[in-house]
Amino acid sequence: MVRLWGLFIYLFMPLQTDAMVGKDTDLLDKVFGYAAHIDTTSHDSIVKYSYQKFFISTDRRNFTLLAVPSLYAIAHGDTRQFVGERYDRIVFDNTIQSEAGQILEINSIPHHRRTLTTLLKYLMPRIYHVTLIKDHILSPFHRENKKLYKYHVYHLDNGNAKITFKPRIDNTQLVRGAAIIDPGTGRVIETEISGEHDMIRFRLTLNMGKEGLMSLVPSFCRLESKFAFMGNKLHANYSVFLQDSILSQDSIKTMPQDVAMELVRAEPLAPAEQAVMDEYQERQTPQDTIPRAERKKNIAKTILWDYVGDKLINRIRSDFGNNKQGYIRIDPLLNPLYLGYSSRRGVVYKQKIRFSYVFSPNSDLFLELRAGYSFKQHLFYYNIPLEFYYNRKHNGAIIMELGNGNRISTYEIINAMKMEYGDSLKWDNLKLDLFKDTYLKLLNTYDVNDQFSFEVGMLYHKREAVDKEAFRMANRKSTYNTFSPYLSLQYRPTGWRGPILTLDYERGYENFLKSTVYERWEFDGSYIHPLSRIRSISMRIGMGLYTNRDSKQYFLDFTHFRENNIPGGWRDDWSGEFELLSSEWYNASRYYLRANMTYESPLLLLTHTPWIGHFIELERIYVSGLSVKDLSNYFEFGYGFTTRWLSIATFVAMREGKYDGFGCKFGVELFRKW
Repeated sequence: MVRLWGLFIYLFMPLQTDAMVGKDTDLLDKVFGYAAHIDTTSHDSIVKYSYQKFFISTDRRNFTLLAVPSLYAIAHGDTRQFVGERYDRIVFDNTIQSEAGQILEINSIPHHRRTLTTLLKYLMPRIYHVTLIKDHILSPFHRENKKLYKYHVYHLDNGNAKITFKPRIDNTQLVRGAAIIDPGTGRVIETEISGEHDMIRFRLTLNMGKEGLMSLVPSFCRLESKFAFMGNKLHANYSVFLQDSILSQDSIKTMPQDVAMELVRAEPLAPAEQAVMDEYQERQTPQDTIPRAERKKNIAKTILWDYVGDKLINRIRSDFGNNKQGYIRIDPLLNPLYLGYSSRRGVVYKQKIRFSYVFSPNSDLFLELRAGYSFKQHLFYYNIPLEFYYNRKHNGAIIMELGNGNRISTYEIINAMKMEYGDSLKWDNLKLDLFKDTYLKLLNTYDVNDQFSFEVGMLYHKREAVDKEAFRMANRKSTYNTFSPYLSLQYRPTGWRGPILTLDYERGYENFLKSTVYERWEFDGSYIHPLSRIRSISMRIGMGLYTNRDSKQYFLDFTHFRENNIPGGWRDDWSGEFELLSSEWYNASRYYLRANMTYESPLLLLTHTPWIGHFIELERIYVSGLSVKDLSNYFEFGYGFTTRWLSIATFVAMREGKYDGFGCKFGVELFRKW
């Protein structure tokens, strides 16, 4: 296994390439190094004000548009064009992270809802960062990405330079365009960038700030975008201007919204935009002037479309409290995009409900319900953590968690009963090996500092036989309980971004809440090593052991070696798990040794294939090894990739050097980042 890891790391560690040669290398180096020469640490945060306007047109639509997050409000009705304006206060800190606070907003969307919110992240791109938009789209202005693009430099008559860039391979993580450069400093003066990602085809026109910290962010951004899905087509144009304060917030509060927006507007509304806004204002007819019959019709339509339909198809979020210190979020109830599939469970329907309430900046309450139903297994899974944080600064929390695990298979009970009853019972006709597992955890967690954390609490398991009647016939109890104190210590040698080492200890005491005697020790180590260009290697090793176990302790339940019943997609736990391992092996041995390694890259194998390679966002290669009793040499090898529609992975298992099975899993990723 060690040799396999060594070969894995050798093959996929970042390769060194020769530096670019040619007369324009110096200019490109200046562009790549410009951000590093800007002092971002010696001054306070900078406050700017942002004026934003948008124009959205639904050119073609059908009923499937209703299922797209944030588009429900414009997916029905007679209106096809929408206009909006916003005025925000934005604070930039010394890392160019911004925090916006809305001051003013006017739009013609029904009920003033927000739509196409996924486009907002395109309005403040980080051109000097590895990725332009959050954690995707590799920037042509960053040194690590230079071998992914072809550059051409032209010297202009006005003394500036122009750089054009295009990707070496056709992929959704890469863009094309041109930029005007100050040849003396390498500063990007303005640039135009076009690309296509997550079903959004976009073109960005940016004017960058002129000096200091603000030269790293756009002072002006124009976004032209198109969205197409299942026959639906729409386009949306946004314009954003950064400016200094024009009106004080206090004076804005005393004005009508339309008057205040007229004063802060950085660019007049285009004739088409003004026409849409005028039409919207005309439709705002007072209710008492509408005939009674038409009013009833409008109310029924509002209830059907704007309430019932919205709640069934879209995410539900509701804030409460005087200062909106609480919220509740519910995933769509009837949205097919929240289905998953694996070879063993078949189709799985998933649902998530989240509740949060903030008492103070350092304390809050969090409740979540994660549920799923496996149609192949006919099993309902749930997990309900309730977390009260009494010290957010140190992650000090009291956690209570209720849930159910896999159906546990144990043959030790059958063996014990056979010794007691011999051949007096027809064992083949009795289903005695499957148990339902319900558990309750009560823990207190606390981070002493960036290196040390601990958890202390209690664990309770109630395991009930699936076929209780068979146990009654055998004159044997069908329910088995365990109750134990629990301690977990965590050590992070280099802080939160480095390796995480965890040691768990659990002990059950005889006859305490009908429990049995046992001790459980577990060690787990995990680390995600970041590489260049949003690549990474994730590694996980672990071992567990049951000691001091009496003859009536039939069940084994490890914390770090268990199956996730409700997988959440590519970013949940598709790395570091065994995908083909039968569920019975998780509880069949008093010990385990495990190792998992995953390499992730945006441009690996399938991205180099025609057409389909364009849509591959990230790829992974998986290698996992396991040793338990009666299964001492088990390996899984896998390959997976994610697109805007699906995450797909295939796996092959090897046991004692021989083929042991093949399987696949997929998750629906459509609109997950929306």
